[in-house]
Amino acid sequence: MDLLGGKEREIPIFSIILIIIFSNALLFYFQNITEHDLRDSLFEQQKQRQIESTKEVSQHVGSDLNLVMSMLDGMANSIYLQQGLLSSDKTKNLLGQKYAQYSNVIDRLFILNKDNIVTASLSKPGSDTLLGTDLSFQQWVTDTRSTLKPVFSDSFETLNLYRIFITIPIMNLDTKKYIGIIGTSILTEKFFAQYGNIHDINSQFLVSYDRNGTILANGASRTLVGQSFFGDYTQKFINHNEILNNLTRNLLAGNPTAGIYDYGKGERLTTGYPIFVNGKATFFIQVVTPTSQIYSVVNNVLSIQRIKMFSFFAAASTVAIVVLIILLRKWNIILRKEVRKRTMELEESYDEMKSYLQEVLKEIKGKKRDYSTEG
Repeated sequence: MDLLGGKEREIPIFSIILIIIFSNALLFYFQNITEHDLRDSLFEQQKQRQIESTKEVSQHVGSDLNLVMSMLDGMANSIYLQQGLLSSDKTKNLLGQKYAQYSNVIDRLFILNKDNIVTASLSKPGSDTLLGTDLSFQQWVTDTRSTLKPVFSDSFETLNLYRIFITIPIMNLDTKKYIGIIGTSILTEKFFAQYGNIHDINSQFLVSYDRNGTILANGASRTLVGQSFFGDYTQKFINHNEILNNLTRNLLAGNPTAGIYDYGKGERLTTGYPIFVNGKATFFIQVVTPTSQIYSVVNNVLSIQRIKMFSFFAAASTVAIVVLIILLRKWNIILRKEVRKRTMELEESYDEMKSYLQEVLKEIKGKKRDYSTEG
């Protein structure tokens, strides 16, 4: 009997090998599916985080601007300005206190009289205070006087620096008589740089707009600052990308936005949110992230997952190989025992055959002697 030999031994061996191969192939298949699902899930999580962080940045910007508005309103209603003391020492001291308090946000703090002349002003060292300047020609002055309401100006460029002006009319609370204007200017790039990157296109950066779609800060390129988003220069820069155009158009309409696009400088995820000041969408912000940056985070998570999975594969394969070696060892031991047993049987059979032949030879020799005697 050929015990555990030939085909009977090969079948279990091949079965184990096939099981190992099939298991690994199945494992790799499910690993790819899992990774794909996990990649999509992690990307969606990163997208949701960016949507939330964009909203938080918007709220932070809006909060700071609302504080500036509250400061201006408080000064307009202060006793000195209500009395028309627009250039007194007490007014200048009050101006100095507020400027020091808000200097991280504002660039200039000033007061205009009813003739639109700057009567008091504070600004950064080396910057023109505009003291004594007639600002009647400025649109934001005209708008403030005509509406008698707070005004946010369009962006204004001087010496390649872009500013927005925030003004509040000074009205006598009793007589409702117009006294003048209290206002401030903000350097747009410096201001928005407090909330994120506006200089490096290769990492997450900010883009901000006024209500007309004029770019106030942009991490993709400083040359875009002051440009209209829908103007020729910007549209050429983004290769007239329809997805980004729709995202920005919806954002300027006051809606939160999110989308993925590529205008030739790499795929990006952009999320947008309006900035509310006094309850109105006054400015708008986008957070732009290269998707490669997001996938690098995803890949780090996946690499850890792969290490765990491959460790499991290696352990399972090692166990299977050890089991196979043990089985082969046992089969070898059994086979050797069987060989020894068969060898002994053959030896015994040989001895029996030898005895039988000897007996036959004796008989033949005996018969030969008998024949010789008879003859």
